[in-house]
Amino acid sequence: MSDHTTVLPAQPPEPQPAPRRRGRAGLIAVVASVVAVVLIAGGGFALWRLLSGGGPRPAEVLPASTLALASVDLDPSGGQKVEAIRTLRKFPAFRENTGITPDSDVLESIFDRVLAEGDCSSLTYERDVKPWIGQRAGVGVVDLGGDVPSPVFVLQVSDADNARTGFEKLADCSGASEDDEFGWTVAGDYVVGSDSTDHAKDIVAEAEKSPLAEDAAYQRWTDEVGGDGIVNVYVGAKVGEVLGEQLTGLVQGFSGADPFAQEPGSGDDLQGQLDKALDDFEGAAASLRFDDGGIDLSVATSRAKGTDGSTVSDHVGALPEDTAALLAGSIPAEVIDRLEALSSEGGPFSLDEFLGETGLAFPDDLVTVLGDSLSVSLGGDAPAASDLSGPQDLPVGLLVRGDTEKIQKVIDKVQARTGQRLEDLPATVETGDGKLAVATTPEYAEELVADGSLEDSETFQDAVSHADDALAVGYLAFSEEWLDVLRDLAQDGGGEEAVEVVDNLAEARALGLSAWTEDKVTHGLLRLSVR
Repeated sequence: MSDHTTVLPAQPPEPQPAPRRRGRAGLIAVVASVVAVVLIAGGGFALWRLLSGGGPRPAEVLPASTLALASVDLDPSGGQKVEAIRTLRKFPAFRENTGITPDSDVLESIFDRVLAEGDCSSLTYERDVKPWIGQRAGVGVVDLGGDVPSPVFVLQVSDADNARTGFEKLADCSGASEDDEFGWTVAGDYVVGSDSTDHAKDIVAEAEKSPLAEDAAYQRWTDEVGGDGIVNVYVGAKVGEVLGEQLTGLVQGFSGADPFAQEPGSGDDLQGQLDKALDDFEGAAASLRFDDGGIDLSVATSRAKGTDGSTVSDHVGALPEDTAALLAGSIPAEVIDRLEALSSEGGPFSLDEFLGETGLAFPDDLVTVLGDSLSVSLGGDAPAASDLSGPQDLPVGLLVRGDTEKIQKVIDKVQARTGQRLEDLPATVETGDGKLAVATTPEYAEELVADGSLEDSETFQDAVSHADDALAVGYLAFSEEWLDVLRDLAQDGGGEEAVEVVDNLAEARALGLSAWTEDKVTHGLLRLSVR
């Protein structure tokens, strides 16, 4: 790596007010002005012409002491580039508003727009940026052994000599040269910046000895999310320790004389539970990828105790096949236990008092009505837009799997206490085979307690991953029937922009969300499948 270091110039010769210290907030603003252009361009840049070369990734030029890193890889695997082009160009808004084709230089259009609107209007992309700009960027936090971790950003360059001149121009016009908590160096294929030039140099030196890319924890969490994507996030285990130190004072200040504590440090007080959760944290990662005809955001983190819950595969799989939208899950018993501990005498609040207005007794009645699993869903039988006068005209329902007799008794108790009856909403209760449904229409209530076949739907299968062992599931199908309703509503009162939104939604097939646990790791996947 090159050890050339650029120290930002002093104030201009003409008399000027002394530069004001802007602290860490000032550095964040500077980083945003210089690096955010590349970060924001990440999704669109994947549509840029297929690039060659590649070079090192941010994790290769940052040290293993990096606590957290968010990076954009504008030259991912060739398969992702092809998928990005194919996927994004299906949306009319993207084609019409960007004019981007596989041969476009997206960075030029973005930089020209940003430079023209800011304080860097004297610069041009062609002359001042293109000769040196690279394909990857990242922002993060590094532990250099001080009292406070040091911020860092890295920006890949294609020509180190031109980068020294070009980046210095960006730093000058963005105001970075006036910030005494900002410094940078050009090292190898990257500009590395931090809250001082010395720290930037230290980061480079540490990375040469022990790069983040070779760190076992970084490799583990990157693998858990399926490898590098276009956008990548890594959070190391030590972040839990740092957050714990920061949040301790916040919680103590909020709690005053510590009304949160039953027995401080026992784990039943709020601070104790927070400390325990942060101590158990082993790391996390996320990755945004274009894959298999869709856009995937994959997340993985160490499993928090008490979050196992029950799988909802049987519950969700037996919903009606034409289900348009749903959110399903189960509440782990340990969550109820923690709420009970915090709600008891000496805790910060009393759920007994809060729920008492409804007639519910905590925790027994709450456990009963939550059942083994529950879902809120929207049926596939879309009404005509002209028939919609309120929520009662939509097929919406709550389905609970559990002891239906006990659930019905709790419902009766609440109705007697409040004087409100479900049929006044209006809503209908239907039971059958260990299920209880509360729906806006009798027809939909009957559908919910019957044996449906959503698990056999190709649209559902394409959008929802790990449905067989998922602890929670979210699903939204962009069916033609519901899109017609939205389009009619948009044309009646939403204007052209609302109609364009519906037209773009028509290119999507479904949005799926699932969470599951595997080998003590909690996984989540948000997927937008495209037609």
